[in-house]
Amino acid sequence: MKYAVIAVTVNGVKIAQQLKNAAIGEITVFAKASLSSDENIRTFTKMRELMKEIFFAYDALVFCCATGIAVRMVAPYINSKDKDPAVVVVDEQANFAISLLSGHLGGANEFTGRIAGILQAVPVITTATDVNGLIAPDIIARKLNLRVEPLAAIKLVNSKLLEKGKIPYYIDEKWPRKDFYREYLQQYGIKAQFVDVGEAEAVEKPCVFITQQDINSEDVLLLKKNKLIAGVGCRRGVAAQQIEKCLQQACKQINYEIEDIKLIASAYLKADEQGILQTAQKYNIQLQFYEADILKKAVLDYGLSESVFVKKQIGVGNVCEAAALANGHSKLILNKTKFEKVTVALAWEK
Repeated sequence: MKYAVIAVTVNGVKIAQQLKNAAIGEITVFAKASLSSDENIRTFTKMRELMKEIFFAYDALVFCCATGIAVRMVAPYINSKDKDPAVVVVDEQANFAISLLSGHLGGANEFTGRIAGILQAVPVITTATDVNGLIAPDIIARKLNLRVEPLAAIKLVNSKLLEKGKIPYYIDEKWPRKDFYREYLQQYGIKAQFVDVGEAEAVEKPCVFITQQDINSEDVLLLKKNKLIAGVGCRRGVAAQQIEKCLQQACKQINYEIEDIKLIASAYLKADEQGILQTAQKYNIQLQFYEADILKKAVLDYGLSESVFVKKQIGVGNVCEAAALANGHSKLILNKTKFEKVTVALAWEK
């Protein structure tokens, strides 16, 4: 996951460095230009201008400043709970870590706990289900890397969860991995029933239903798989079996399968790479190959790290992540993962 930490004071820079040194993810530190000359810290003059650049480019933003400042900075860009990044605020003495935005789907609540542990701060989480010790279905969705539909049903389902202390869960009995999902839910004390989607009208509502099918009901919260984009970089001549194996292993890390990939994206120089072409043909996956200038734009837009070696070879130092994000309508869910002669990044299509 990619995180941006924004500091406006000397202490804030120290906190940002402490978080970066903890290696909790790919962290970029942003500081006011007058605070640091460290070449590893990106500087800014006006935070409002910085927000235009980074708000949608990172999975989480951590502000080392007053909460009021953070609120004013992110307010113009807030869209919806399924698109907004997690936003966490840490005061400049690191007394408190506050989950401010996207607590569930964005993962801010969980991330706040991790930050608080590193800084020995007090985590401040205010979402009703969390403070009542209940696990909300949108938390389950995030842990399983599923999307929620419709968003309006989250409030209804969570309200009933608060009222009764539990909510019924159903799993499409035709879902190929139904046993995996039921066993996963059992870890959280949730007993799910297998049900035919055609009989959804008869189930207890409001409820949560794990399925890829549409159920036209405002009091049914659907948890569905996202459309998956695989960005792939590889050495010349890598066999299809190796490409396939690497994609399978990458998908397994997010509880998906290679059959869930809808698009494989790579650099235009790989358009004749037989291993990629044969794998795509085998699984009926669409292909997209991007010119170097498009990949370079993705690198800049999303602040992606680059390999000096790869940049020398093809003119751009990041292929898999840049390709996964190049369409401008996706969110990175698995950062560049290195395998033998292959790199893979996975993104959801928004």
